[in-house]
Amino acid sequence: MAKTQVVGLDIGDTQLRAVEMALDPRDPVGSAAIERYAEVDLPPDAVRDGEVVRADDVSAAIKRLWSSHRLASKDVVIGLGGQRVVVREATLPAAPLDALRLSLPYTVQDLIMVPVDECQLDFYPLAEADGQVSGLLVAAPRETIGHNVDAVLGAGLRPVRVDLAAFALTRALARGQFGQGIVGIVDVGADMTTVVVAQSGQPVIMRILPTGGRLITDQIARTLGVPELRAEQLKVEVALMNPGEGNEQAQGAFVVIAEKSQALVEQVARTFSFYAQTSGQAVGHVVISGRGGMLNGLGQYISTALRLPASFSVLDSAFAVSKSARAMTAEQRMSLPVAVGLAMGAAA
Repeated sequence: MAKTQVVGLDIGDTQLRAVEMALDPRDPVGSAAIERYAEVDLPPDAVRDGEVVRADDVSAAIKRLWSSHRLASKDVVIGLGGQRVVVREATLPAAPLDALRLSLPYTVQDLIMVPVDECQLDFYPLAEADGQVSGLLVAAPRETIGHNVDAVLGAGLRPVRVDLAAFALTRALARGQFGQGIVGIVDVGADMTTVVVAQSGQPVIMRILPTGGRLITDQIARTLGVPELRAEQLKVEVALMNPGEGNEQAQGAFVVIAEKSQALVEQVARTFSFYAQTSGQAVGHVVISGRGGMLNGLGQYISTALRLPASFSVLDSAFAVSKSARAMTAEQRMSLPVAVGLAMGAAA
């Protein structure tokens, strides 16, 4: 099968992550192969809440990413997420999908809290019955999309698609053994956590939670009055392992980490409970991804608190992986899913 090269670009708040994949548009899942993984740090505050703030700085970082890792393809699928992107469960009158999408500006204003003329609207259908179609309504500010696209264009690349990061997560992770039944995906980033409930490989609920690994570090720094570097060191050393008595800094860090972790799990639990209440079905397994998900003890805490089996994403084991990409660290492997799902979406 003739394959094409495409790059999924995950624009995070602290890093750019890119996965170059070879895939056949006729069989994007079966043919997908990871050719290269690349990442580069971003300048502080160049991206906030998943939205490009300083396009020139992000463009410069993208150029460094391509040149330093020799990414071949200039065709890029851009991820979109953050607090300003609205995703709502919605039920609309049944119609052909093209006609339904054209009608969205006139039918969904009451479902979202932002003016429809300022947003790019889309609808992801899930089920149809009794003359109605239920699915996910997406409203993304045109300004947000424009900033992210401008950063990619400024780096001399070709944006071929803009895709929701939560859809990319589902495409990458709700497959294989997790493509059947009901799975919850918890992707812990720097400043936000994406939660998706997928049923038979399709996203049915998604939430963006305003918490992540960097926010825990910041809270430790403020609470203990220590520099950010020391706060990060304490977070890694202490994590969710109670240090006991004797080290006041470690004890203080543990309290912060435990409180933030509990708040995160409570929000995840509410999302899963909402799904159970509205569908009459329960999440059966949790998949944890994102670099923030590697906090020591967090996986076990999520599993215990939710009373569900949980596992970390091991995405590279599901695809053919080039020799150069096999050198990825454990942290990089946990960061793969969004970029991989974005690249796969080019053939969706």
